[in-house]
Amino acid sequence: MAIKRKQGSANAENLKTRDVKARRIDEEDLADRLSELPDHVILHIMSFLPIKEAVRTCLLSTRWKDLFTSISNIELDGVLRNKALRNRFMKFSDGFLSLRKDISVDRFRLCCGPGIDHRKINEWILYAVRHGVRELDLIFQSRSFETRHFTELEFTVFTCKTLLTLRLFNLPSLVLTIPTHCCLPKLKVLHLTFLKFSDDESIRRLLSSCNSLEELLVQSCELSNLNKLSVCHPTLKRLTINGGHIDPICELEINTPNLVCFDFGYFYCEETRLSLINLNSLSEARICIGFIAKMFSNFCNDTASAFDLMRALSCVQSFHLTGICLEIQAILQSPSLIPEFPNLTSLKMGACYAGWENMLVRCPCLETLAFELEDFGPVDWHTPKKDPSCLQHHIKAIKIFALKRKHVEFQLIGYLLKKAGVLESLTVEIKSVTKREKRMMSKNICALPKASKKCHILII
Repeated sequence: MAIKRKQGSANAENLKTRDVKARRIDEEDLADRLSELPDHVILHIMSFLPIKEAVRTCLLSTRWKDLFTSISNIELDGVLRNKALRNRFMKFSDGFLSLRKDISVDRFRLCCGPGIDHRKINEWILYAVRHGVRELDLIFQSRSFETRHFTELEFTVFTCKTLLTLRLFNLPSLVLTIPTHCCLPKLKVLHLTFLKFSDDESIRRLLSSCNSLEELLVQSCELSNLNKLSVCHPTLKRLTINGGHIDPICELEINTPNLVCFDFGYFYCEETRLSLINLNSLSEARICIGFIAKMFSNFCNDTASAFDLMRALSCVQSFHLTGICLEIQAILQSPSLIPEFPNLTSLKMGACYAGWENMLVRCPCLETLAFELEDFGPVDWHTPKKDPSCLQHHIKAIKIFALKRKHVEFQLIGYLLKKAGVLESLTVEIKSVTKREKRMMSKNICALPKASKKCHILII
C-alpha cells in the first residue's frame, strides 16, 4: 500500500511538472508570435497599456528592448496621494521623454494634481508641441495652479500648427487668457471644461484662430467675466454648451451656418439675450430648458425666451427636449407658442409633460417618439381633446424609458397603442420593480388593444 501511495504521489508530481512545462512553452510561444509582428502592430497594441506597463515590455526580450521609445500615444497621470509618489512620477516622466526617440507624438494626455511642479508641466507640454502633437489633453486638478504658471499654454499650445484636437480641463482657478497671436490652423475639435474666460475677446480670438474647427464643447465653464458669449464660426458642425449658468448681463450669440448638432443646457435668466441665427443646416438638437431665474433668486416663467430658443431650432430632424417640467409645460400648454417642426422625424421628451400632445400637433412628419420617465413621469392623465395627425398616420416607433408601476403611465401607453395606426414597434423599459411585478406589467401591456396589427411590443 505504501508503494502504491508513493507511485501515485510521483505520478501527480509528474503531471504537475508537465503542466508547468506546457504553460511555459505556451507563454514562450505566445511571446515569440508577438515578437514576429511588425513594429507598428506591436506599438499599436502597446498604446492600450498604461505607460509604465509599456516601458516594462523592454524586459521581455532583446526584440522588445527599445520598442517603448517609439510609442506615439503618451498618457501621464500625475494625480497622486503623497509626495514620494509625485516625485517618482516626475522622475519617471522626465526619464521616459528623454529616452523616447525623436519622432512625432500622435496623442499626449497629461493629468496633474496638487504637488506637481508647474515647471515640469511646462516642459512636458513643450515637448509634446515640439514633437508635432496632433491630439492634446491637459487636465489640471488642483486649485493651486494659476494662469501665470502655465506660460507654455500661451506661447506654444495656442500657436501649435499641428494640433487637430485640444481638450482643456481645469478647476475654475485657471483663467483662460488667449494671446493676440493665437493661431490653430488645423484644429478641428476643441473641448473647454471647468475653465474661466478672462473677457469677451479671449473666446472670440480663440474661435477666430481655428479656421478648420468642426466641434466645440463648452462645459461647466465660468462665464461671469463675459458680457457676450459669441460663437460665430462658418465651419462648426457640432456645438455643446452645457453644465452652468449664464449671467443676466451676458448675451449668447450663435451664428453657425454649417452647424449639424447642437446641445444646449445652461441655466439662463429672463434678462439674458439669446441670439441664434443661421442654423438652417441643423439636423439634431438636445435642449435642456432649466430654471429661468431672475437674479438667481426669484424664479419665474419667461416662456418668450424659451420660445425663441425653440423657434431657432424648428428645422431639426431629431429633437431631445428635457429640463424642468414647469418651464416646458408653460410652453406646451400654450399651443400658439410652439413653432412648427416640418422636418422633425424623431422626438424624445425628458418627461411626460402636460401638453405633450400639442408638441406632436406641430410635428406633422414625426416617425419616432420617446418618453424618458426616470425623473418626471405623468402626474395626471387627461385624454387629449384632439388626436395628433402624426400619431395616427406617421409614427412607426414608440419608446418608453424608465416605466414604473403607476396607473397613469399605463394610461399613456394605452392611449398611444390605441391611436397609433401605423405603429410597428413599442419598446418599454421597466425599472425599479421585482421580476414578478415586471412579468405582470409586461402581460398587462401586451394585452392592451392596438390600432396597428403590425405592432411588435418589446419589454426590456
